[in-house]
Amino acid sequence: MRLNPNETKRQYHQRRLEELKAVRNEWQADWSDLAAFIAPQQYRSHVNAERTKRGKIIDSTATFALRTLASGMHSGLTSPARPWFRLTTFDQGLKDNSAVKQYVASVESRMREVFQASNIYPAFHSGYRDLGLFGQFAGLLIRDPKTTIRMIVCQHGSFWLARDEAGIANTLYRQFSWTVEKIVARFGLEKCSDTIRQQYERGQYDIRHTVCHAVEPRHDRDGSKRDKPNKPFLSNYWEEGGGKAINGNVDGLLEESGFDANPIIAPAWEIAADDQYANSPGMDALPDVKMLQVMQMRKGEAIEKMVRPPMVGPTSLKGNPASLMPGAITYVDQVSGGTAFAPAMQVNLRIAELSADIQEVQQRIGRALYADLFLMLTNMEGIQPRNQFEIAERKEEKLLALGPVLENIYGGMLAPAIDRTYEAMSEAGMLPEPPPEIAGQELKIEYISVLAQAQKAVATGAIERLSAFTGNLAGINPNVLDKLNMDQMVDEYAEAIGVPPAIIVSDDEVAETRQARAQAQQAQEGAAMAAQMAPAAKQGAEAARLLSETDASNGSNLLEQLGIV
Repeated sequence: MRLNPNETKRQYHQRRLEELKAVRNEWQADWSDLAAFIAPQQYRSHVNAERTKRGKIIDSTATFALRTLASGMHSGLTSPARPWFRLTTFDQGLKDNSAVKQYVASVESRMREVFQASNIYPAFHSGYRDLGLFGQFAGLLIRDPKTTIRMIVCQHGSFWLARDEAGIANTLYRQFSWTVEKIVARFGLEKCSDTIRQQYERGQYDIRHTVCHAVEPRHDRDGSKRDKPNKPFLSNYWEEGGGKAINGNVDGLLEESGFDANPIIAPAWEIAADDQYANSPGMDALPDVKMLQVMQMRKGEAIEKMVRPPMVGPTSLKGNPASLMPGAITYVDQVSGGTAFAPAMQVNLRIAELSADIQEVQQRIGRALYADLFLMLTNMEGIQPRNQFEIAERKEEKLLALGPVLENIYGGMLAPAIDRTYEAMSEAGMLPEPPPEIAGQELKIEYISVLAQAQKAVATGAIERLSAFTGNLAGINPNVLDKLNMDQMVDEYAEAIGVPPAIIVSDDEVAETRQARAQAQQAQEGAAMAAQMAPAAKQGAEAARLLSETDASNGSNLLEQLGIV
């Protein structure tokens, strides 16, 4: 934030908000259509706008497909029911260290407990839905004294973004509508405008006002100070409208505060070049969604005309009772040359062809919103289930298309959420003491969710095919197995499918086990050899006894005679 001469902080924020609104204007027409035809409750053109009506939705295929996309992403990436991330070190040599393993396992467990206690999982689900529909999600991950962290979810249409040179959202302006009672409770009566103070004193607690909130880098701060007005990211609130001072406060702000790090969580589906906002699967599906509504409406009209056709009759019927209900009688005079009361047109609707066209459009919408990926087994043609190879091949094909988007979500939403939660827990003293081996080192995040493992599992196909090929060759020439590093194959395969590290034995332990096994085998072979030699030794001893007991001609025994003793 840099103020112009004679400009208050509130005036600066109002000015920048108008600039951000101008940047976003070109996207609003598409967002309005997406909401009207798919999910009306997800969008507000401005903070006080009325809720979008559902009148344009005749066929809800896109609505259900979006629901499947959001639920599939949530269960596939951040399921509360199973671990979806793990922490490790960048130093490969420390991964097998027992103290390091115990530390990261304890940290992971405590972080999952914090996530469960907060609203992070409902916020993630809202984020996936907004990403699929509008291509953009925005929220603020803040500290909470009760739950450690809390996500403020911004409804689409109520926020404005700006990104830095790396494409990371570092500025967020938002507006929300709060009651007088809530504003006073949050900011204090002395900070509010005269209008709100008077309404509060008159007991008009439920009158709503628009509050604005700005989060952006603070460029004019004093780095030597650690108070709220000098934190790296500002967090300022003010009432919408006007720029005059309130109660002697020349800045006219409800609150001036800040954050030590960027609190904005704003992943994008797919950003083109230097755009501030993103494209989405909903935008790809929108033409088909609009077409589907027209097709279903025309189909309904045609069926209605077949069941209840428009009628023609003589003028004598005008003002007289006429009915098309079953069993009803309409009395008319006979008209020469034709029927007195007849349909005005004959509708011959080809239902089969029209239904096939509608189904084709519905399938395109499902593909555009990735519903076919998350319901892949359900939607597979023919006998269920198919063979494992076909399932794997189809999964690989779908995940290749979704791969870049998952990387955007990892970097734009999941990694910042994990990092900031770790920092909040560390400052609150909720983490164990790290072992000396990794004290002061940065931890690495690895994703082990269903979708993350499915992405990695694509690499296992090559390992499996090589193993099968080599196994076939080994039947002809066993020496070919010398070409494979089977220990490394196990490590790579386990890494790809997300096997917990504790299950795989380290190389050092494997070497010790093999050495002990070799020594035991040598001892066993030595014992077997001794057992084999024992009968011969026994026979030799018996022969020596007999020779020693046999007298020679000169009075000595045969052993003495032979010079053995």
